[in-house]
Amino acid sequence: MFLVQNKRIYLDHASATPIDARVYNDMKPYLEEKFHNPSALYTEAVETRAVIEAARHTVADLLRARPQEIVFVDGATEGNNMAILGTVRAWQKQHHGEVPHVITTSIEHASVYEVCRHLENEGVQVTYLNVDTEGQIHLQELKQSITPNTVVVSIGYVNGEIGTIQDIRGVMKAVRHYRKHNTSSYPYVHTDAVQAVNYVEEIGVPQLGVDLMVINAAKIYGPKKIATLYVKTGVAIEPILYGGNQERTLRSGTEHVAGIVGMARSLSLARKHQPSESLRLTSIKNYFVSKLQDNFPDIVINASDGESIPNIVNVTFPHISHEEIVIRLDAQGIMCSVKSACKAGEDGDSHVIQAITNGADRPTGSIRFSMGRTTTKRDIDRTFRALHTIVHSMNDTYTKYYQS
Repeated sequence: MFLVQNKRIYLDHASATPIDARVYNDMKPYLEEKFHNPSALYTEAVETRAVIEAARHTVADLLRARPQEIVFVDGATEGNNMAILGTVRAWQKQHHGEVPHVITTSIEHASVYEVCRHLENEGVQVTYLNVDTEGQIHLQELKQSITPNTVVVSIGYVNGEIGTIQDIRGVMKAVRHYRKHNTSSYPYVHTDAVQAVNYVEEIGVPQLGVDLMVINAAKIYGPKKIATLYVKTGVAIEPILYGGNQERTLRSGTEHVAGIVGMARSLSLARKHQPSESLRLTSIKNYFVSKLQDNFPDIVINASDGESIPNIVNVTFPHISHEEIVIRLDAQGIMCSVKSACKAGEDGDSHVIQAITNGADRPTGSIRFSMGRTTTKRDIDRTFRALHTIVHSMNDTYTKYYQS
């Protein structure tokens, strides 16, 4: 079914997924003989343009959006940057001399979190909503944070490190209440939904009510470097790239035709598999968590009591190096991660785990195991056996060191 098959156990699906063979087969003609630039006028190019528009219609139908509201971008990082920077710049053009305001959370993905940090350096006011121990925001804090200059509220649908599902409908209800009582089209609501597509039942934009949403093919068994930005009709947004005016002038650059085809196909398959995969992985997740809790009395399962997606298990082991555990697991043929892949090269604990501990006197390191379509209970059994040996060995070393 997948092009990547080996004997190692892959438990880092929240970071990247293997491309589905059905997706690759759809893409292959546009990597080989149908390579033509869709902006040209000859027959082959016009046919390629038609393929892009067909894919746009497919994505729009699955999101219950209009085709003209679908913008293909070069990955989720670009999509999130465009949603936030683009709306802020459009607002600034309409409100000369005023200071824009952005609301986000303390646990967002780097492609949102770092954009907000950048905007702060430019003089934009940013509010970072706190979260509880399950990673949930408090809607009352959101309501109290909105000001007349709030341009966009950016809250991820699902957190990619701990799996928490946010109440995006509740967020939208609070924002709509503000708009209604202040006769304003602002603030817009943007959500990074890349981790939601495989496992959350509702991703239709009319039901969620959001103004901007990003989904990413690389997280749903499609190609890397292609994503979709939904921009609701009427949203004021400026491009962040300039050039050939493709994608309704919002995203200049020759379209990645094969990637766009793969985006549409992988989204179709993800939504088809969503009910059955959610059920299957819920069983496997519960099995894994139960084994961990039964055998490691000091373990912390992060964000274990709230609503979350079924493929992420994020754990903290007190007193020992989580980086060393991951390295030792890798030597045993098991792949997992210590934090979001986008931040894995940085020192220190994840800002997500720091946020949910909220200053509590407990370790803030963690390991993320994220499962996928190929994960089986046998994989979990092998992972648990390796983890059991590694952790007990490291604990013995830790105890001997501090008792000597």
